[in-house]
Amino acid sequence: MPLKEDRTVRHTGGQVDELVMALIEAAYDKDTTVREILGTSLFELGKRQPHLVLSSCNSFLMKHAKLPQGHRVVLLSSMEKIITQTIGDIDRDFAVEIIKQASAELTQSKDVIPDWQSAASSVLVAIGMQHCNDVMSEMLDKFQPGVLPHYFVVQTLASLATANVFGMVPFIKACLGTMLPMLGMAKHDNMRWVFAKALASFCEAIIEYIANIEKAPDPNVTTDFFVTEMYAAWDLLFNVWLNSKESKLRSAIIDALGQMSYILMPSKLQDCLPKLLPAILSLYKKHHEPHLITQGLYMMLDAAIQSDPTVLESYLDSLLASLFPQICTVVDYSNHLAVKNHNEILRCFTVITKAFSSRLISFLLLKLDTGNERVRIGVLAVVRHLVNAAGASLDKKEDLILSGLKLVLNDQSNKVKKVLAQTIIAMSHHGYLELEGGQQMIEFIVRQCSLLPEGGKRPADPEYVSNESLRSMCDSVLNLLSTTVENIDRVLWPFLLELLLPEPNTESMSSLCLAVSNIATRKRQANDEDFLFDFNQQVNIPKPTEIFMRLIVLSGFPTNGRSRGVNVLKAIHSLGPVIHEKLPELWDNVLPKLTSRLEEMSSSGEYSQKTWEELVLKLLAKSLDQVDDETWTTKCGDDLCKHIPLYASMTEEKYFLFKCIGVVMRKSAKKESVNRYIDVVFANVKHSSPLEREGCAMAMGYGAASHLDVVLAKVDALGKLDAKRTSGFLNFFKDASGDGEEKVKATLMLCVGYITFNAPPELIESRLEASILAMVNHQLSHVKDQTVKQSLIRSVDQIGRSMHPDHLKKNTAFTHRNNLLQHMKNYVKNESITSLTSETRSLAIGTCATLIKLDPKLASSELQDLVKTLSASVIALPADPVSQSYEEHSEYEQLMEKSISSLFEFFREVLIKDMTEDVLDLLFQQLYPWTKSTQEHERLRSMSLSYDILTLYMEKCNALGGSHFSKLGILLAHNVPRCSDPCVTIRQKAFDCIAILLRTSLKFEGKDPQSSDPFIDTLPSLKDKVQRVDANIMFSAINDLAKVLTKKIPPNQLTSFMDGIYEALVDPQVLSSSGSCVILNGVLKARGGELHSQVDKVLVALYTKLQEIQHSQTKTGTLRAIRTLASHHLLRVVTLLLDEPLPLSQNVVEIWHVIGQDQQLAAMVIDQLLEMIFRSLPYEEMGDGKGKEKPSRRAMQTPLAVTCALTELSKSEECEIPVMNCYPRLLAAMLINTASMVGSRPPRVDKDKKDDDRYKTTFLTGELKLLPSTVAVDGLKQIIAASRSERFLETLNKENVWALLTDSERFCDGFTLLARCMAESQPEFIPKLINNLNPVLSGLYHPQRAMAAAIFAELISQRCAGDMTLVDMLVNNLLGRLVDGDQLVRMLCIRGLGNIADAGATHVQKYCTMVLSAMMAGMDDKEDTDDIITLEAMSGLSKILAQVSESDIQAILINVALRIRPCFEKERTAVRATAFSLFGNLAAFGNGPSKEPFLEQIHTNMVSLLLHLNDSENEVKQACKQALRQLGPLVGSNRMNTMFQNHLLDGAFLHYGEFMNDLSKTIIEDLPEKLNYYVMGNVMFFKSVWSEIRSNAAIFVGFLLGNMPAEQCTHISKEHVCGALMQLLKDPEPEVRIRAAEAMSLLANI
Repeated sequence: MPLKEDRTVRHTGGQVDELVMALIEAAYDKDTTVREILGTSLFELGKRQPHLVLSSCNSFLMKHAKLPQGHRVVLLSSMEKIITQTIGDIDRDFAVEIIKQASAELTQSKDVIPDWQSAASSVLVAIGMQHCNDVMSEMLDKFQPGVLPHYFVVQTLASLATANVFGMVPFIKACLGTMLPMLGMAKHDNMRWVFAKALASFCEAIIEYIANIEKAPDPNVTTDFFVTEMYAAWDLLFNVWLNSKESKLRSAIIDALGQMSYILMPSKLQDCLPKLLPAILSLYKKHHEPHLITQGLYMMLDAAIQSDPTVLESYLDSLLASLFPQICTVVDYSNHLAVKNHNEILRCFTVITKAFSSRLISFLLLKLDTGNERVRIGVLAVVRHLVNAAGASLDKKEDLILSGLKLVLNDQSNKVKKVLAQTIIAMSHHGYLELEGGQQMIEFIVRQCSLLPEGGKRPADPEYVSNESLRSMCDSVLNLLSTTVENIDRVLWPFLLELLLPEPNTESMSSLCLAVSNIATRKRQANDEDFLFDFNQQVNIPKPTEIFMRLIVLSGFPTNGRSRGVNVLKAIHSLGPVIHEKLPELWDNVLPKLTSRLEEMSSSGEYSQKTWEELVLKLLAKSLDQVDDETWTTKCGDDLCKHIPLYASMTEEKYFLFKCIGVVMRKSAKKESVNRYIDVVFANVKHSSPLEREGCAMAMGYGAASHLDVVLAKVDALGKLDAKRTSGFLNFFKDASGDGEEKVKATLMLCVGYITFNAPPELIESRLEASILAMVNHQLSHVKDQTVKQSLIRSVDQIGRSMHPDHLKKNTAFTHRNNLLQHMKNYVKNESITSLTSETRSLAIGTCATLIKLDPKLASSELQDLVKTLSASVIALPADPVSQSYEEHSEYEQLMEKSISSLFEFFREVLIKDMTEDVLDLLFQQLYPWTKSTQEHERLRSMSLSYDILTLYMEKCNALGGSHFSKLGILLAHNVPRCSDPCVTIRQKAFDCIAILLRTSLKFEGKDPQSSDPFIDTLPSLKDKVQRVDANIMFSAINDLAKVLTKKIPPNQLTSFMDGIYEALVDPQVLSSSGSCVILNGVLKARGGELHSQVDKVLVALYTKLQEIQHSQTKTGTLRAIRTLASHHLLRVVTLLLDEPLPLSQNVVEIWHVIGQDQQLAAMVIDQLLEMIFRSLPYEEMGDGKGKEKPSRRAMQTPLAVTCALTELSKSEECEIPVMNCYPRLLAAMLINTASMVGSRPPRVDKDKKDDDRYKTTFLTGELKLLPSTVAVDGLKQIIAASRSERFLETLNKENVWALLTDSERFCDGFTLLARCMAESQPEFIPKLINNLNPVLSGLYHPQRAMAAAIFAELISQRCAGDMTLVDMLVNNLLGRLVDGDQLVRMLCIRGLGNIADAGATHVQKYCTMVLSAMMAGMDDKEDTDDIITLEAMSGLSKILAQVSESDIQAILINVALRIRPCFEKERTAVRATAFSLFGNLAAFGNGPSKEPFLEQIHTNMVSLLLHLNDSENEVKQACKQALRQLGPLVGSNRMNTMFQNHLLDGAFLHYGEFMNDLSKTIIEDLPEKLNYYVMGNVMFFKSVWSEIRSNAAIFVGFLLGNMPAEQCTHISKEHVCGALMQLLKDPEPEVRIRAAEAMSLLANI
């Protein structure tokens, strides 16, 4: 029915009128998403039918005065969008109607309702873009003099002024004329706010109008037109309204006043300032977000200064007093209003600077002299801004600013420093730093580059500036200054050299040297005149030698000071001509190489501090030689002494400085200088610092090389024990350094050692006897302090090295050696073996190694005791320290490494001193117990030492050809367990040891130990194998090692080897015992005949060890060794195994594996087990114990035990042939057993076995602890694996068949997949398998029948691997079971009959009638409540139809189509998908005699197909795609068919909406006679149970009707369709309502 005539609505006469009204009525949906779509639909219709939609909305609003406000808002918002898009199509009369209704909506309620009235206001503003005069006419009617207007009337005027400047400005004067009298009537804050907003918008529009006057409609408009009205408004706003307590109102007023400032006459503005500025400034105290106040203030200040720069003079103090505190507050950068206010304040300062720069700068600089951090930050922020923004306003103020900023150069706050650094950068770009005081700014930056990281937790302060971040920033600033700022060299050169010396700048040396290098290099390359300068005139610049010594010391530790080394070297290189005229020749060649060397060492990670120190000291020595001036050398030494205080807290640098002094002493010819330097060094060394002691001692050593007696005399004087001579002198140094007397002694003792070693060789012996040993011996016996002890040890070591013949260049006996050696041993004994906290142990052992080299030779007993003591002191140490801190752990590792290194060095010297088997045996007697330790670190240490000792012995021993290596057998046996140690490193060491032992044996035989040997040469590859994690690979390598040993152990060493290997079977490490067992087996197999006299001993030993062995792998290996002598005993074990508890124990499993290795025996056992499994009862059925009818199954033990036996038996590789000989029987048995066990419970325990100890840990209460289905599947899997068909097994694994076979719901799917895979991988076994399973199909047990039916069904599909006779047999068998009492079996029979389609055309024709009848009967199965048979029947029909001719199907074609149609709407996904697929397959028969009736079926089902094309289930979608592609050629439209073929691709994404839109256009053009049928078919689906289908139907209808030409619409029942669509707007599902609305949006022309 058409709508009743409504003259206010511009009807089209079509159904769209009703649709629009329905959308309007439903627009306020409860769901927000639906509400948005409804609004969008109205908008879409409105774009095409603007008059209809706008007038309908207008009329609806007009007629429904009580409509909810939310509903009105939706309609008004839609109207505003439509008007914005179609404003050009709206005539004036219609516009006036809309304006009137919007105006009514605007003012209908006297109360302010923002959502509603702002929507109405937006409509007026939108239509005012084209019809401004009419809108203003309406607004002015509601804007009458003497009557306070509605809030939103004023708001609309303001918004319109912003939106349509050119249209609105002509009305502003009139509006102001009306507005001004009523301003006084506005008593409420909200009205005053909107008036203020309107005035601000008017002013802004006027300013924009005048700014674009060339485009304006009236070019004569000026601000003078509005001055009078604006002043009147100004007066009211300022004098009355500004006193309001509402902050939001005050902010709006200030904003309005700011905008008015540009329109008022300058004189008027100046007259207002005395009251205006104080009033505005006072508002800051009342506003939390004052950005509008500041914005307005800026505009007022800017406007005032434009006319008279001095006008603000009297207000300056108050302005600064108000603005400055705000700039000092913390800015919340997450709050854009706070950031905006901050920026506006800075703009205010910029304006002030234009007129009062001097006063402002003075004000700011005075503020710096306060203790308030925020104030100083605020000042610096303003200064930085002014430097960048004020330009010429700051001319001649630069000196004042620089002078003032000196106040904060020493500020302690990092926040202040950061802002100051930013300010300095700004000043550098504007030439400030070239003025007096600029260098102090540079010095400030350099100081910040020295900041050290803070410790502790980071404060919670969000503005916190860490030392690291500030330092990083200043590093960048200094680099930036030296590279990018113009004319900066005038500031930095040579001033930066002055900053090199101060101690506080040491940490900044990296950045400072980089800057120096940048500038000096640039000047040197440019030959600048000021590059070289007179140091005498530049009195503040350090002298050249000072600079050189400072930099050379800092370069000694290049990784310190944030890796300063490279930059320091670059600075030295660039300053060559400045330091001395002779040095560039040397440095230009050496320093680039040295720099590159340092960079390479650092990048490669191979940096060596010792090597680097030597290089730098060499550079210093060569530089002194290059200058060759004693005076210059003396200056260098004096400067080094003078610089010592610079490194008071820098131990490493001080240490290196001492070494540099030593180099200078060595180069110096003046003894008085040397004496002075020694005094200075001893006066300044910190004796408690090991590194400083070292530096001092090395300096003395360097000096002794040229001045031995001078240095020795000085140290001797300090070391005298006569109190009268030493107390004062010793105390002098003790007091000077603050260290105790013991620390001073430590330094002196260390000096003695370095002096001795560096002394001229020809003078050592005389000085040693005369004075050196006297100083040392007294301390050796009485030392208690650890530091003194270490210094003594090192001194003794240096003495020992100095007495070596290689050093002395002659042979001599050191008579004091044994005494010193005994002291070292005692020191080691006194060290704890539970902790390692110092170097004393490693130093003492290292000194023992040095002393043992000297003559005379040590006695054997003394040597054994010494070896034992030193070995135990190192190897027994813990792997890790007690403390787990990283620092202590790292220190412990370093000390441990030094101790082990020292111990080996000792062993090395012992062997070299006496290279005999006795000494070797002596060493290994002490090491062997440690190789068996339960502690990995002890084994590793001992094996590493063993390897190093054996390597040394092989290289150095003097073996005579034809002799025997008598220790070979026992040493090999001792190393064998370690070849399979859990630790990879130990394994590799053991292989290395064995290789070295065998090669040493070659050497004893008179051969070259490195000569090629086919067996020994394989050991490196075996060593590579054992480093892998894979145990199989490792034991393969061990097995290969056994072959090597069987060939290489001499007969006379075999017994000693066997004696050692028995103990290895019970090695604490199970891998080691297993590996030893492998070696044992290999030796017994190859060389057991040689042990005929030792058989009893061997058997007793093996049986004894077997009882002790716990590791399964070792047990297995031992059993294999025993099997070599007792293989005939295996038959006795077989009958006992079946009576063992299930699941099988590991020992029983291993025995089955052993049986499987004998093929003949295994074949007999398999035959016995198969007979048992075919004869035995698989399970027993019983109730569940709760009175329910459904029985449960319980597996029997015998078939399970047999299954377990067959499973384990077939795992042996040797069992492959017996398994393959009876594979079909085995496979059938396992399949039957698997089917029987699905869902079965475990067997019960026989009562007579419950008390058997073997069963107590194996059974749960009453039941075996196993899952029968899992046992059966594992057995099946193993039998298949034993058939060696990798492809078969791989496919089964990939298809997850094993999980399916244990699933009581899906086990038949597992059998189906198994049959398919077997047909592909093992077709030769199918006939025998069928023969074995044929009786099962009619057997007693339904799981077994289901299994057989599933396999037979799939084998039909696979054509029985080509044997079609078998196919016939299987088809007949399945036909006979269609009446089976089990539903699952019937379904599988239907599946098998359907699979006849895969058997070929001949068989399809042969069985066509019977199969089709079976399928139709299956679809009518009354007991098929779950549709499983129906589903299978349809699937089978689909396959059969592809093979039969039309004549075969013609009689039932339509019947089939009618049968499957109800399945289209079935709840089960698979049924719907299969039904659609089957209907598509019927298309093959739709072009013959049945064409017409079948085409009718196509059109009948087309709507359902298209709707389910967007089904919620992907399976249904794909089925519909395929069906439509099949039906496309028959549908009667080539274009539809093309779309189906091109767009409905399997797996491809389909944009359903776009596709249906395009398809609907094609249907309209090609099938006009079916349009009504399709439309009504969709309407029927509006009541579908699935919301997706209802949604699809709605959108399909929308596309059909929306794209349909008007002349074709006459054949459609539009009223019915539109009514149904409108009903969908009430659907409970939001998605359906959305699609209905979208569909209606397409029907603009209906």
